[in-house]
Amino acid sequence: MKIGKIFGIEITVSLSWLFVFALVAWSIASDFGPLRGIALAPGQRVLLGAIASLLFFASVLLHELAHSLLARKRGVPVRGITLFIFGGVSTFEGEPRSAPTEAWISAVGPLASLVLGLGFWGLALALGPSSAIGLVISYLAFANIVLAIFNILPAFPLDGGRVLHALVWRATGDRLRATRIAANIGAVLAGGLIVYGIGVTLLTGFGGGLWTTFIGWFLLQAGNAERRQSELQGALVGHVASELTAPTTPRVPADATVERAFATMRETQTRVLPVYLGERFIGFVAIDDLAKLPPDQFPATYVTAIMTRLEATPTLAAGDDAREALAQMSRDGSQALAVVDAAGDLVGLITRESVLHWLSTRLSGATSKAVQPADAA
Repeated sequence: MKIGKIFGIEITVSLSWLFVFALVAWSIASDFGPLRGIALAPGQRVLLGAIASLLFFASVLLHELAHSLLARKRGVPVRGITLFIFGGVSTFEGEPRSAPTEAWISAVGPLASLVLGLGFWGLALALGPSSAIGLVISYLAFANIVLAIFNILPAFPLDGGRVLHALVWRATGDRLRATRIAANIGAVLAGGLIVYGIGVTLLTGFGGGLWTTFIGWFLLQAGNAERRQSELQGALVGHVASELTAPTTPRVPADATVERAFATMRETQTRVLPVYLGERFIGFVAIDDLAKLPPDQFPATYVTAIMTRLEATPTLAAGDDAREALAQMSRDGSQALAVVDAAGDLVGLITRESVLHWLSTRLSGATSKAVQPADAA
């Protein structure tokens, strides 16, 4: 759900964030929260809980804005900010070009949270830490300081994991090696959180450490995904977009029905098919497009009604860096990229399947070379 722009940066709120909003509001308004010793009407508790939750929402947003604004200042385009159940994430259209830039962009978020925490703490002292509003502000001070400390832990995708990555990158001069080291350290930390959470749950009850276990699992999955992405980027060094394309056959003509396209996908085990009008490429149809249409409409619907047309298809030149293709698909969530030659004619489509096929072929070739017997002297 998009809620607007701040400094030209688009802000999106996931529906999962509503759970966090409700949890924070409840934790403050309930009899177990910071207001438990204050005589307040139920409506006042609910109001203070909602206000505190909104301020916490604003705190996380300011944390992410700090990342995004510094990234933009350092030449890294910012796509937007998304707030979700685990906090927030800033999405960049590209990566920092140097280790110091990555370190500063990553560190500024926890620094912003720390400044906010100290600011809230000073405000709570000024308002009276024993008053209802003072207790709520103290809670926000504590939450922001905990947010700063947690985010500086050395685990992907936390800010501390990226700072660690930048430091190892600077020390070794090898970005891929830095990713492996940072991901391995993060995996150990995530595993520790999972074990701790399970232990607390077994000792104190179902809910005691469940959230800690969930966070540990999330960090473990995210760190592994970061490592796989980095390794794939490393494998693409020195290669161009045209190498990643799938063959232009099988294809479907513009007058084909969705039923025919679906049959072709099943026969060829293909998820994306180019659509041609004669010998002219006019777009592509993906299995996800078919999924939006009821099966009983397949025979009466033409692929041109649901396909992604050429003018809406992201395009790369045949000689462009293969890593840019991967980055663009990741940024845009594209089902396919069209690769064209100097004359503008289609060379082929890059799909996730074609990238995986290229990678498996390359790895198979490397393995077969590795096991070849040595020549006799």
